[in-house]
Amino acid sequence: MTENYCKQFAQNVKKYRELKNYSKGKMAELVDCDLSYIGKIERSEKYPNLKMIFKIAEALEIPAKCLFDFD
Repeated sequence: MTENYCKQFAQNVKKYRELKNYSKGKMAELVDCDLSYIGKIERSEKYPNLKMIFKIAEALEIPAKCLFDFD
């Protein structure tokens, strides 16, 4: 069950990043992390901590709760 939520979170990060037309490199720059880390988040290989989740949401100019919108 939690694995599905992690995958949905990852898909939401990618979806909102692409809606902003941000490359993974641009996203990494905005949240101050390595480019590969963004890719790993989007592939559900790494799980960001709460601080990083808020940085991601801020960079995407969305409320953090949007990243947890699992329909």
